[in-house]
Amino acid sequence: MADITEISELAQKLNLWNIARGYIDLNDEKLSNLDYLKMMLEKELEIRARQKHTKLRKASKIPNKAFDASNSNKGLKWQIKQLSNLTWLKEEQNLILLGKCGTGKTGLAAQLGETAISNGHKTYYAPFDNFIAVAEKKATNPKAEAIFSYMQECDLIIIDDVFYVEPTRAELQVFYRAVTFLNETRSIIFITNRELSAWIDAAEDKHLCQTLLDRMTVNCQIVRLTDK
Repeated sequence: MADITEISELAQKLNLWNIARGYIDLNDEKLSNLDYLKMMLEKELEIRARQKHTKLRKASKIPNKAFDASNSNKGLKWQIKQLSNLTWLKEEQNLILLGKCGTGKTGLAAQLGETAISNGHKTYYAPFDNFIAVAEKKATNPKAEAIFSYMQECDLIIIDDVFYVEPTRAELQVFYRAVTFLNETRSIIFITNRELSAWIDAAEDKHLCQTLLDRMTVNCQIVRLTDK
């Protein structure tokens, strides 16, 4: 038979305070079937969890891409398995996914983003150009302001195609300010096909670029993906 304490705990999670606080007498079997009530409350929580996942998944803008680890080396498979535990996310670490085009960087980021969402973490994905546009226009454009506000609520932000094309000095400044601000209380996944040392060579403002890299990598794991 279901325990009244269990039912009270379930009711509390659902904000059913009349049940949770005992204002409704669950000991009166003539009025309620405890096992049935427990099942109903559990199903309500399951439905709410699915609805929350659907809402977070839609808001995340994560692309529908899959990562195939079947041909990955043992070291990478082990690293991905460790990342799936989300310890890095709880510790607000950054990830840099580095590799040539076609090595599955975006697919791996999407997989990690899906895992984060399944664990209740707000997540947002943006290609580099979109991220820059939002950060640049957030003070003047309502849509950009709303997106940036949502990013501030997220536990995880994924930025794709970083330094795929050499950024202008102005874009680098916007990127630096936004990343420095957002990186304080959340994790960021940076996806790039360019070696970090080559970022400095490509940047107009090499000092700012070096400072950016220092901030990005201070609490960071680098995942290298190679051709299959």
